[in-house]
Amino acid sequence: MKAYPILTLAALCFAAACGGSPRLETRTFAVHYLPQGQVSQLLQPYVDYERPGAKGIMTTTAGAVSVRETADNLDRIARVLAQYDHPQPSVRLYFQIIRADGAARPDSSIRDVETALRALFRFRGYALVAEGMMTVSAESQSEQSLSGSGGPYHLHAAIGPVHGDRDSATVQISVNMDWPGPGGPFRTLVGVPVGKTAVLGNVTGSTSSTALILTVRPDLVAN
Repeated sequence: MKAYPILTLAALCFAAACGGSPRLETRTFAVHYLPQGQVSQLLQPYVDYERPGAKGIMTTTAGAVSVRETADNLDRIARVLAQYDHPQPSVRLYFQIIRADGAARPDSSIRDVETALRALFRFRGYALVAEGMMTVSAESQSEQSLSGSGGPYHLHAAIGPVHGDRDSATVQISVNMDWPGPGGPFRTLVGVPVGKTAVLGNVTGSTSSTALILTVRPDLVAN
């Protein structure tokens, strides 16, 4: 039998190892603020559960996540957790309920949003009916009743996670509005940049020629 030199055998063995399954490591990461479900959702793209011969594994518990993966993917997971695992700020929501109709009149209290309203709708006039403010912790909810013509208007707002840096963050907001007038309850789910006023939608007002328009502006409140 032909004998291979020792160096050649070592090189062959190394080549075989390089062509086989990747080397996996196990690391446990502390999780301080993210809920377990969100940890799994964030990290799943970095765990290869289908890799032949070397499947990735992730186990989440309260306050920690253990992952068996390649070193590169483990480093990526560490960066993702560093980006997202931090205290979520509270969100202050400013709501305005605006009546749109055929009366052409200025209303200085909605000057900031009137240009946007005129680009979206074709009413002659817009007037503030009610406004309110509520502060909601991220991933929680709050309620408030606003008094005004045709009201009261009952608002229910739920806040999802805040994504992005403070100056460019986006807030997911679910809003329900009920009132005794026509048009029925109003419901919507939107993502709104912090500091920007969003027109959530409109419903029929007290008559067929009028409408109620709901707007919201989210701002972050440092904890």
